[in-house]
Amino acid sequence: MNERDIVLFLGAGFSSDAGLPIMSKFGEESEKEYKGLLKHTSPESHSFRNAAPLLREAGLTFQHFQEFCKRASTLSCDDVNNLETVFCIAEALRESGCSELNLESQRYEINVLIRQIQLWLWKIYQQCPVMNPERNRDKKVNEETYKRFFPIIKNDCKRITVISTNYDLVYEYLSWTHDMRCFYPFNNDKKVKAIEAGCGSEKYICQNENEHPSTIIMCKLHGSVNYFQNVCKDETDDLFVTCDISDGNPIGKSKIKRNVPAIFAVDAIWDIRKKYGETFTPAIIPPTYAKLARKSWLVEIWNSAFNALKNAKKIVFIGYSMPESDGFMRSLIHGAMASRNCKTLPEIYVIDPCKKVFEEYKGFFKEMFKSEKPECFNCAVKGTLEKLFN
Repeated sequence: MNERDIVLFLGAGFSSDAGLPIMSKFGEESEKEYKGLLKHTSPESHSFRNAAPLLREAGLTFQHFQEFCKRASTLSCDDVNNLETVFCIAEALRESGCSELNLESQRYEINVLIRQIQLWLWKIYQQCPVMNPERNRDKKVNEETYKRFFPIIKNDCKRITVISTNYDLVYEYLSWTHDMRCFYPFNNDKKVKAIEAGCGSEKYICQNENEHPSTIIMCKLHGSVNYFQNVCKDETDDLFVTCDISDGNPIGKSKIKRNVPAIFAVDAIWDIRKKYGETFTPAIIPPTYAKLARKSWLVEIWNSAFNALKNAKKIVFIGYSMPESDGFMRSLIHGAMASRNCKTLPEIYVIDPCKKVFEEYKGFFKEMFKSEKPECFNCAVKGTLEKLFN
């Protein structure tokens, strides 16, 4: 009997209380991070980071591609600041056969451009401001939201599958700090391999679903900042995953606390490339129809997400607006609902402060929709979510 009958579907709104940008605000955050990175690029500086020159080039490439996108009279300034829009344009150019682009008088192979965008996204989303709110007050971290949320769901761990469109590790890390472990649903051990970003032996992700009494399946639909692929061969489908906890020793020039994911160090990408090869690139996937092409490990994730939606009695969307541009996601949900074996429909709840999003969900799910009003994640943990899980 399948015990997992609850789905938590997390979007960028889930991580916004941790100080990470939502898709539509990515351009603004990107500009701030690029300026902040400059102090780490001088080898003579005490704040120098080994990965800084590499990341600075990636950030500059992203800015140049934004300028390229601005040429389109069909796009507004807001569109060009939206990560989803920009990333999808790059992917669309590749899928349509474009091999090179001229950006600010420099020629880029389209595959190189996309890898630079992936690297820049890694720089933004490998951060976890909620880990150190004293240093990140400017990012408006709301740690109390998470302190309330995880104890609410803890008793239902064996029933929960998390489906997330986020690249960050906010959920995985905070789940681990509350004595709950995540399990990535990979079945092919030959294709998915463990690597280290530091030297820690402890893990924040279970290697096996049954290793820990409180384990939640975690489906990262668009990849993750701790997923990597070796791009030296275009045909390779191997995935490399890092989930080691720091032992407190520096990673490159980065200082990092003990008992936090080693991937949170800025120099983690430098360390990984030093150990495993310069062609290791973050496996971060653009939200397009082409996302599943040639990636069997991603198909496994989407298959687990599909089965979770198909078998769910309760689905809770937190901070995911289900944009019209992601028709693939809507199709997945339609297919899962059509494939249900039982006649009983799941109960659908939406945690989102936007009235427009609330009404769109209501129209999409019809009689399945059970939410009473639009509300933010912070408000929901004080009432609605407690009722849903108790």
